[in-house]
Amino acid sequence: MNYFSTPQVIGRGAYAVPDFPTPESLIAHLDYLGIDRSLVYSVVAQDYSPVCGNQELIAAIEPYRDRLKPVFVLTPSDYFEEGTLAWLKEQATRGNRSYALRLKMSRFPLRLIERLLSELHEFHPVFFIDRVDNNLTSADFEQMGVLAGRYPKAYFVICRQLWTSLAETVDLMWRYKNIGVDTSYLHIRRSIEMIVREFGADRLYFGIGHLSQYGAAIGALAHAEITPEQREMIAHGNLENLLGIAPATGKLAHEPDLADKPLWNSFRQGKPLSGVKVIDIHTHLAGPNTRGWMLPEPHPSKAIGEMVRVMDRYGVSQSVLIANRALFSDLVRGNREAEELAGRFPGRFKGYFVMNPWHRDEVDENIIDEFFRRDYFIGFKLLPGYWLVRIDDPRYTIVYEYAEKHHLPILIHTWTKEIEPLAEIARRYPHAKFIAGHTGCSTAGSEHIIADAEKADNIYLDFTAWFCSTTKWFELFKRFDKSRFLFGSDAALHNESYELACFLSQPVPDAELFPILAENFERILADRR
Repeated sequence: MNYFSTPQVIGRGAYAVPDFPTPESLIAHLDYLGIDRSLVYSVVAQDYSPVCGNQELIAAIEPYRDRLKPVFVLTPSDYFEEGTLAWLKEQATRGNRSYALRLKMSRFPLRLIERLLSELHEFHPVFFIDRVDNNLTSADFEQMGVLAGRYPKAYFVICRQLWTSLAETVDLMWRYKNIGVDTSYLHIRRSIEMIVREFGADRLYFGIGHLSQYGAAIGALAHAEITPEQREMIAHGNLENLLGIAPATGKLAHEPDLADKPLWNSFRQGKPLSGVKVIDIHTHLAGPNTRGWMLPEPHPSKAIGEMVRVMDRYGVSQSVLIANRALFSDLVRGNREAEELAGRFPGRFKGYFVMNPWHRDEVDENIIDEFFRRDYFIGFKLLPGYWLVRIDDPRYTIVYEYAEKHHLPILIHTWTKEIEPLAEIARRYPHAKFIAGHTGCSTAGSEHIIADAEKADNIYLDFTAWFCSTTKWFELFKRFDKSRFLFGSDAALHNESYELACFLSQPVPDAELFPILAENFERILADRR
């Protein structure tokens, strides 16, 4: 399989440590993943000067012209600079007609690019626009529709699209045929299949996202339930057709040495995991919802059957389940419903008891005892960032005291300021096991949780949604014993194959990952009283 990725950025800029400071570092990453070609733009063009960075990019990637293809950063000021528009047109006549719009960094709304677009329209320009980091606002989505309708020869690819605005992206794709999306952040379960079904495989473009994501998009595409022909189109054919670039005649990437990574080597080819036990410690009994997720099952009773089918498809032995009805509606009914539905599939599920502080008057220790005396519930789930109740609120005390008494895990959604006193609380209840769901998730959030985990050794780090952070997961192995790490995926909201691929492709031997897949969590459960 050949792979051709949507834009990566190279160089040293002003605001972050770069993933790829040189073309050579990007080539090494592509080779590790087996990716043949990538579009690329310059951080100098983004942070300092578009015209300087764009022109320097051509020379920088010349030694790798068979594998790296240029993308030029545009801003409205390009129109007024002497010679810049003429240079862009000259490059377009040579086939270099790909552009990156970095709206937030360049400080302009999307509509201001129209004057340049009108000049470049005859060349069938292709614009790549990242969604992450608030690079696209709702107003920009609306303006993209206006531009797509007004300039039909132009094409817009929305890259690094998270769940937060997938509905806006899908709506634009429905309205305008010259808008597509890349796969780099398509982590929502069945999102690839949904887009192929609704719009055709030719509207999807392969992308890999940040360095920290490694092979997430490769695994998601390999396991997507689409035809081999559609997979080939998404992997490289669509970008080649869009940009008028001839297909590669063979593999351009050097075959990676994966002798110590048999799990990843198998999984990236679309095969299920075998010979290893996998416990996904962070999953949801999802069903319908009101938070922008686009999922096909209308009821939890259907969702749980689909979860088992997918677990078998990927080689996941067991999942620890969170009842979404309990998170967002009737607490007691939701927890009980999850237990009853999981009972249809003996051995495949354990559960977290959701304790919403707004429902504290419905639950006392006797009720919790009644739930925990059976075999299903093994710990608690808290969602403070959604409920907007800090974790030091006294309504959570019943959870902490019960977990302390029985040595139980508590999975806490760690994303926002509601979890600030985590280290203090963990030290107060040393026999409870505090699982930092998502490990803070964003780059800033992960730094906070990592600092907390250094202060309390009963804080565990959950892999779920690590693609939201630019921090390199495997580098945390230098700071914590590997017994502190757990694998979770947010299935069946997230695509479990995307999360597994992100985890398995981390550049450490598989042998170092084995305990994280099941053993560490089994050790936590073995300590229950």
